[in-house]
Amino acid sequence: MRVVVAVDMEGITGICCREQTNPGDALYAEGCELMVGDINAVVEGLTEAGVDDIVVWDCHYRSFNVRLPPLHPAARYLRGNAANGLRWPLADRETAGAILLGYHAMAGTCHAVLEHTMSSASWFRLAVNGRAIGEIAYDAALVGAVGVPVIMVSGDDKACAEARAFVGAGVTTVCVKQGLARHAAVLLPPAKTRDLLCEGAAKAVRQRGRVKPFRFRRPAVVELTFKHTGDADAADLRPFKGRRVDGYTVQWTAPSFDAWHGFTSANPPPGAR
Repeated sequence: MRVVVAVDMEGITGICCREQTNPGDALYAEGCELMVGDINAVVEGLTEAGVDDIVVWDCHYRSFNVRLPPLHPAARYLRGNAANGLRWPLADRETAGAILLGYHAMAGTCHAVLEHTMSSASWFRLAVNGRAIGEIAYDAALVGAVGVPVIMVSGDDKACAEARAFVGAGVTTVCVKQGLARHAAVLLPPAKTRDLLCEGAAKAVRQRGRVKPFRFRRPAVVELTFKHTGDADAADLRPFKGRRVDGYTVQWTAPSFDAWHGFTSANPPPGAR
């Protein structure tokens, strides 16, 4: 049985400020250490649940945040960006489920820790079929397109609520902190979240039948509102009947959301991180 674990950083145990997530900043090493702890706890839980093929993908920033030596030996580790903009290269119909570990709420979520959607530098709001989405629904839709359900999400309380709102009540959520502001949270210590994440991963595998693959209605009307008009000027309007809605917003009508993602992967937005 294969489970793929995507690991972002903003929703990891103990992280509540930008200095813990930006390479070169004073607290970045601490953030990476905390990231290792959450990964190892989830891998342990998956192993206990009988998963024999665990792939962990570091998807924060440029994908080289955690060192390999301290990572759990029961998993394989994916680093770097796959060819041709493929975001989930090892998620296929043989995959039993995906876990979104250390994820964060969508841009604009009140009191969510380090909230943003894809690019904190240039994306203000992303909507599909009229509904604003963040990275949880974004990745759930991409794996859902190949029939893989998201079985667990971890992060702050706002990220967990967002996961249930999109993926469904059957998804296992593990809340490791309560967001108070973009750079403030009430944190659970690693000794506590280690147990919660381990137990949550095992539970997610046992109850994976309670959640179905998440998909957007087709065709997918995608609206991207940028933070700067210059970024909207640079957006490619040629595919999918693209049109300019206003100074900041571009709209495309794509055959599916994953088709639109494939287009944006080949044409990354200005300032993307």
